[in-house]
Amino acid sequence: MSVTTPAPASVNWFEHIGLWPMYLNDRIGDCAIAMEAHALQATSTYGSGFTVTVSDDDVLPVYERVSGYNPDDPSSDIGCILQDVYADWRRTGIAGHKALAFAEVEPSDLDEVKTAVYLLGTVGLGIDVTAQMMTDFDNGKDWTRAGGRSLGGHAVVIVGYDDTGVWIVTWGKVIKMTWPVFRRVVDEAWVAILPEWLDANGVDPLGVDLYGLGEELHALTGDPNPFPAPDPTPVPPGPAPAPGPDVDPSDAELAAAMKKWLAATGL
Repeated sequence: MSVTTPAPASVNWFEHIGLWPMYLNDRIGDCAIAMEAHALQATSTYGSGFTVTVSDDDVLPVYERVSGYNPDDPSSDIGCILQDVYADWRRTGIAGHKALAFAEVEPSDLDEVKTAVYLLGTVGLGIDVTAQMMTDFDNGKDWTRAGGRSLGGHAVVIVGYDDTGVWIVTWGKVIKMTWPVFRRVVDEAWVAILPEWLDANGVDPLGVDLYGLGEELHALTGDPNPFPAPDPTPVPPGPAPAPGPDVDPSDAELAAAMKKWLAATGL
């Protein structure tokens, strides 16, 4: 599917953010909600111009609501389905921050993924973490290989890319995932249009308004534009009609009488 705006060779929506909180993901499996919170940090920083950083106390109830997690029952810590996370983001949100719209992106179409990052700031990913990836993360290395056994599903957010891969936020830090690893481990990808991506004038960092973002989303995913088109420019009123000739009162009386006579005779 063609898109309306081609993506540049590289995008960086993360370098102006100094701290990426863990958001409890070192203790519970709330990676998808941490992904949501990290996406909010990036989009608000580059869209609204100030960083929105929610708290752990904001993240936990979202995880409980979406996944059914109960802190008193460790067996309920089973993670989230990404579609459920995005649906809740639009319906209820996190700390009062709601998504305006969301859609699924085809992860095998790298041009589509790049364009989504460029236009909307972030893309959330559902991935399969392998033993080699975990080892490399623990050793402070980027994800350049994905061998070994699967350790399970994980959610991360893309905040930039170049010709070698994507930058993602996971477990409180930004790391690089190469395109070969991306192709191997990414199962799903999602985008959201956030109010924080728009500045006080209602436009995003690229100068696109909300309706325009909806058009871009339509071009990316095929989903209808969720936002109404702006009102058309009203047509200015034409010149006032010229005044008609003055009517003699007697003529008006005659016309009224003739109307009554015609009605009575059936003519």
